[in-house]
Amino acid sequence: MCIAAVANPRDIDWWVKFRSPADIYKHHPSFLKLEFMVYFCALLTLIHALRNGGRFKWLWLGTMLHGLVVEAISYNLPDIDNFWHAQGTIMFLGGRLPLYIVVIYPVFLYTASVAVAHWRLKWWAEPFAVGLTVVVVDLPYDICAVKHLAWTWHDTDPNIYDRMYWAPWTSYYFHASFACGFTFAFHGFHKLFGGNTNRFQSKGFFKEVPNTMFAAMLGFPLGTLQFLPNYHILHDNYNIHTEVCFLMFAAVYVMIMWKGDRSACLERSQSAEKLRKTSWYSEITLLAVVYYTFFMYLVVTGKPEEQVSIGLHEVIGPCNETVEMTAASGQILTKKKYLCLKDYDEDYFDFHCIKGKPPVGKEWYTTCGTPYRNHMEYIVVVGFCCLFGLHWIFSLVGSGGLPRAVQSPGKEAKAKQN
Repeated sequence: MCIAAVANPRDIDWWVKFRSPADIYKHHPSFLKLEFMVYFCALLTLIHALRNGGRFKWLWLGTMLHGLVVEAISYNLPDIDNFWHAQGTIMFLGGRLPLYIVVIYPVFLYTASVAVAHWRLKWWAEPFAVGLTVVVVDLPYDICAVKHLAWTWHDTDPNIYDRMYWAPWTSYYFHASFACGFTFAFHGFHKLFGGNTNRFQSKGFFKEVPNTMFAAMLGFPLGTLQFLPNYHILHDNYNIHTEVCFLMFAAVYVMIMWKGDRSACLERSQSAEKLRKTSWYSEITLLAVVYYTFFMYLVVTGKPEEQVSIGLHEVIGPCNETVEMTAASGQILTKKKYLCLKDYDEDYFDFHCIKGKPPVGKEWYTTCGTPYRNHMEYIVVVGFCCLFGLHWIFSLVGSGGLPRAVQSPGKEAKAKQN
């Protein structure tokens, strides 16, 4: 049974709606596999957080709340409302928010935060390393998921017009900058309000609750600010391709990471014996194996042309109507108000699996996946991203021990003496 579109927030179905996994598997099998893979990986991150305790639990909760803030704002601001998720087994907010998207934020951001914590960078470099690590995790997901209709994009929005395998370059910019902003806020507030030297040791419920809430809310504006000096100036004013903007942005992140790594070398060498005792195995490395293996499997065996997405998409309408949108820089841009079926450029979907095309005014309709133009190219690109990601995560986890979430008995006794 398919989900039905619900537009009334006073109806319980607007808040939460269920869809049969059998129905998803019949029409959209790749998406169902993706959804349950994400659930499994999210469970691994939760187990890791509970097992380690301290602020790891708050980090996990904060990443999920950060995701809820980002998604809710995106759906309610017309200027950035430019994507529509496929209908999963559990949907919220009128069919806009799948449960798997809620928990994919911990999969990306918690995983990256824990992996980078092993690296023992300087505190000022760690948020940038987390941001780039989130991009490393996101790459195969963005490329494969859009091809298999896990979501669709607005056709003419200038902020997402520049694509790589139909994933906008601004998506990678977003993941890096927002993860960086959240990490700065999460550890910064802890340090500002009398946190322990170890940033993962909890200061108690009543201090951690506001810290986590502030971090969840501030990740969005702190991430948005990073678009202003680079992307919005170069792209919006001078029409420079978003790929160039992102690569320049990533290069700055890499430079900060490198400086942070060089500055931390002495500290790590002084505790080398301790760091050699770190274990390669954890829920994070298991997650990396499962996650990247899944996308290598999907890109090799998946058939995007057999995927059928039934749900919310860009509204069908007249081709000549445009709407103004205000960029974060304040500049006024324009985009088409509706999806024009006579002239759209979204090669990852068409309507070959249904009779006719959706009528004007429809936002709940069926889209059909399209075959790879060059399947081997996708295999090479996604395969490389997965192998690189596996090496990156394992290298980070193996670079040192995870910071303690609980103060050691010796330090606790010394603190009492003082």
